[in-house]
Amino acid sequence: MPLVHRKPRPSAPAGLWRSTDYRWWLAADTAPALGRSLLTLAVPLLALSVTGSPAQAGVVTAIGAVGRVLAVLPGGVLTDRYDRRVLVLAGAGAGVVTAGVLAVLLAADLMDFWLLTVLNLVLNVRSGLVDATTNAALPSVVDASRLGSAVAANQGRDAVVSLAGGPIGGLLMAVGHAIPFVATAVLHAISAVAVLRIRADLRPGAGAATDADADADESSQPGTPASVARAGWVREAWEGFAWLARRPDLRGVMAVSTIVNLGIGAAMTSVVIGLQQRGESPATIGLTSASVGVGLLVGSLAAPRLVQRVPTGVLSGAGLVMMAAALAVLPFVRALPAVCAALAAGMVAVPAINAGLLGYYLVAVPSRLLGRANSALDLLALGAVPLAPLLAGFGYAAWGWSGVLALCAGIAGFAVVLALGNRGMRSLPAAPFWPEHAARSEAA
Repeated sequence: MPLVHRKPRPSAPAGLWRSTDYRWWLAADTAPALGRSLLTLAVPLLALSVTGSPAQAGVVTAIGAVGRVLAVLPGGVLTDRYDRRVLVLAGAGAGVVTAGVLAVLLAADLMDFWLLTVLNLVLNVRSGLVDATTNAALPSVVDASRLGSAVAANQGRDAVVSLAGGPIGGLLMAVGHAIPFVATAVLHAISAVAVLRIRADLRPGAGAATDADADADESSQPGTPASVARAGWVREAWEGFAWLARRPDLRGVMAVSTIVNLGIGAAMTSVVIGLQQRGESPATIGLTSASVGVGLLVGSLAAPRLVQRVPTGVLSGAGLVMMAAALAVLPFVRALPAVCAALAAGMVAVPAINAGLLGYYLVAVPSRLLGRANSALDLLALGAVPLAPLLAGFGYAAWGWSGVLALCAGIAGFAVVLALGNRGMRSLPAAPFWPEHAARSEAA
């Protein structure tokens, strides 16, 4: 069996595509991801159109982001308590209804600041509750020896979604403000159909391809079914944090993720606001999202090989340096091609970083704790996200293009310093050595 972990692909990706369950899982995960990509551009542009104020548009986005963050921990508890198939279906239904209501209100010309704020909040709460459920179900669909390749393949999928989402969202907005929300409702319906076609048992811990020692250790931990029945929601949610806090190999990722997400999120929103304020069309602004997708797509081509051969700590450090350098260019360029080139360059290393960190994470976390551990990590990574649109909106109003983007670059640079100085993050090995490293860290 160790040879399976040490064998460089390309054979593993082909094996993944032969798996019917994996293909349906990918469809169930991709459809709502594309919907989110459409709305990432559509909601800020719609808020600017409805309010006419960059600051108020930032408030709409920030309130939604706060709702998503607050829903993440309860979502993790739900993921570890209930059948993950049922949760995906419930989330898809909520997405269909909410996006449909938004589309109807826009078509009837009844939208205002408060309605948009409330409905965007509902969409984001739905996202926080159920978006991580499909990731937690992945080990039930793919065996442990293929998780690294599955995550790398998903990074390629994310690149295509990012590449397509921006231009499609901009074009749909140009056709009609309601159209992106109609498309989002349809995509959620597709997700519901796809998850029903998965044959694997998606209940927490059922059929998960994690190692036997982790499951044996877990039987004495608070995350077992008997204790789940007794424990309260707060205690169950805290178990994810407690597990992460015991892991020196993952503690450094928490602070770095929070800070770098603030810098990148604020920079992306600032670019959208700046282009809109100078009169660019929604379709043109969508090219910025497409450029991010190009960078991700290029990076995803090399990610499967890199994650097998290069230590994850090295990939993470190099990728963060690349992103910070790209953000440092943005304050000094205003032409759309230069802005798109800088954004694309900053994203090239992201697929390998994500494939390494998330792949290692899925190997290291016991199956029945995946929902809560994922939600804990997501909460810490997303903790600064509500500040990003506020920083972008008010920062752009106060300091303009160069000032707010220089601040974003400084935030990303601080994250690089923390990452390079963190021993636990630097020590993460290449994919063939993840199981051994995770076992040593658990025992330490």
